[in-house]
Amino acid sequence: MKASRFVSSQQMARQKKATYTAASQRFGEWLRGLREAKELPLRVIAAAAEMDQAHLSKVELGQRLLTAEQAAAIAKFFDLDANEIEARRIVEKFRLEHADNPAAEQAIHMLHEDPAAYGVKK
Repeated sequence: MKASRFVSSQQMARQKKATYTAASQRFGEWLRGLREAKELPLRVIAAAAEMDQAHLSKVELGQRLLTAEQAAAIAKFFDLDANEIEARRIVEKFRLEHADNPAAEQAIHMLHEDPAAYGVKK
């Protein structure tokens, strides 16, 4: 019997939850998880992104950010969607810059309500 190509509502819910959990994970933790899942040392990923190994280590620890170019190179290395890794990088940048700002939560809600009002195309 052929396997069904349709996904049950329970499977869709599990996938959505997994995506949300992954999206809420800190960028550095997520990146380290990718690297460790492939059992790769820092130097290999750093070389692929043409960056210093110490800088990549600090990214994984949540102390530094990647540039857009470095993120794109890492996306290519891992065969990931470049928009996804860039979105994760932007979120991490927001976290680092606005973590202590009491208006940050309100700003997130405002962006969620109407991204087009801020020039974001759907």
